[in-house]
Amino acid sequence: MKKIIVLLLLPLVLFSQDDEKIKYKEELFSVFYNLENLFDTIDSPNTSDGEFLPTSKKQWGTYKYNHKLSQLTKVFHAIIEVENDNKMPDIIGLCEVENSLVINDLLEDSIFANQDYTIVHQDSPDGRGIDCALLFSNKFQLLEYDFIVISNPFVNRPTRDIVYAKLRFKDRVINVFVNHWPSRWGGQSETNHKRVFVSKVLRDYIDANISEDEYTLIMGDFNDYPSNESLAKVLVKEDLVNLMTTDLVSGQGSYNYRGDWNWLDQIIISDNFRSSDVQLLSVGAFKRDFMMYKNKKGEMFPSRSFGGNTWYGGFSDHLPIYFRLSFFSF
Repeated sequence: MKKIIVLLLLPLVLFSQDDEKIKYKEELFSVFYNLENLFDTIDSPNTSDGEFLPTSKKQWGTYKYNHKLSQLTKVFHAIIEVENDNKMPDIIGLCEVENSLVINDLLEDSIFANQDYTIVHQDSPDGRGIDCALLFSNKFQLLEYDFIVISNPFVNRPTRDIVYAKLRFKDRVINVFVNHWPSRWGGQSETNHKRVFVSKVLRDYIDANISEDEYTLIMGDFNDYPSNESLAKVLVKEDLVNLMTTDLVSGQGSYNYRGDWNWLDQIIISDNFRSSDVQLLSVGAFKRDFMMYKNKKGEMFPSRSFGGNTWYGGFSDHLPIYFRLSFFSF
């Protein structure tokens, strides 16, 4: 079985030590990507996936499915070429995947041929059947994993689990969380309580299960901005840093809502990443012209697959986010 995971970044640390004093130096490159409804073409009896079937108004058949996979792999090709010296990500976090089948279909592209990923995924209770997943390379040892269930008694529809994995990388333990929080459908303020609830669940899980000497990486589509209550007041305490609020981040945001760029997709890290043996190299949203669409006003948006039932044949309505860092041992 192949494998999956999600990522986080560190603040910049400059090193004055001589190179010969370093026992090892190894870079890690991570990507998180909301794939915008990566569904297969098969009717699932357990979810409401009728919108993405050959008989639906979207006419979601084999051609469109394969085209979508091809478009997504073009993005991965570009990311590694521009941001990581043509080396594949060590960690990949995904959301809006229907099941493990579509993940494995994505990994069939030749770009993934020489990369052995472990996939951490299970079908979530989301009514439409869209999940999060986490992939990681064989650089890491999987110590444990979990799917954190969000049981909110005040909502009628279940939401996605938070995918969690505890990984060992050399002498370090890294806890990775992949998120896709409830949407803003119906209004940000009207749905705010849903994301605050999820945030409290994650915060409590971290407090109860993560040791201070371990690292924490939290990534995902939070459907909130860094300044919103769920993130700024509930999740991100003194022990965490939202990298999208720092001057290290590159880009205007990962999502364009009616002409306003902002960070729905974010990377949050534990404060102990800001130590003398870690160096952040880059973090931000990956955007290239071929991934974008210009409207009649001249505004640029991520080129998406669908607008309603209209097929645009693009990539995703979100930009992928990435980070690159170096670990040192002296």
